[in-house]
Amino acid sequence: MLISKPRATDLTKAEPADEPLPVIGAEEIEPRFRAVVGRGGERRGIRLERIYWDGLGRMSSAGKMTTADLVQYTASQMPESGNLASLLRVLSLKWALRRLDAVEDIASMTNLNAVIQASPSPAILLTHDKKIQYFNDPFLSMLRQRLPMGDTAQLTKSLRFSVDTQIEQAITTLNLNRGKTLNTGFSIGVGTQSMRGQINLALAPTHEKSMLIGYISRY
Repeated sequence: MLISKPRATDLTKAEPADEPLPVIGAEEIEPRFRAVVGRGGERRGIRLERIYWDGLGRMSSAGKMTTADLVQYTASQMPESGNLASLLRVLSLKWALRRLDAVEDIASMTNLNAVIQASPSPAILLTHDKKIQYFNDPFLSMLRQRLPMGDTAQLTKSLRFSVDTQIEQAITTLNLNRGKTLNTGFSIGVGTQSMRGQINLALAPTHEKSMLIGYISRY
């Protein structure tokens, strides 16, 4: 069987567009030797790539133990025919994937919608392209009160929403000031009617494209 070498253009097309693959340096794939000494004084020499040592270090910190203790415990669970280095690699990756699953579940769109719906004040989820992804009942009540229209579907369909700060600028500012919020003005229009107010913006806890949660503070 002949296997053709993929062209550079083919590799580019295969790479995810929204989430580029990480660049891997030569030093990252070079196994590093470490002598690990357990509590009983047993010494083991192990060669692992740096990323696996990093993973074991994080596991150790999360478990409130030393890396040597983790290695010793793993070795005690290893079958006689097992390979300790391979087992540590699998353990490190499995732990990381379990953590990733938990984070992705927390940062899912379903949970983001729940955060919006749980707010007692008008709240929205704004996408990076200035669209309202989700809104809650208090937001809809505000619209009905300030921009009275009989048909709710028509109200939300013809809605024009903008904030005084550019969305991209707001995302950049909040990324540079983690844990902070940004207060800015907003404008809503439906037909010939319009209203203005103030909104507090915060980065949405999502692993997808950058989004903003907006809590309307005054209208």
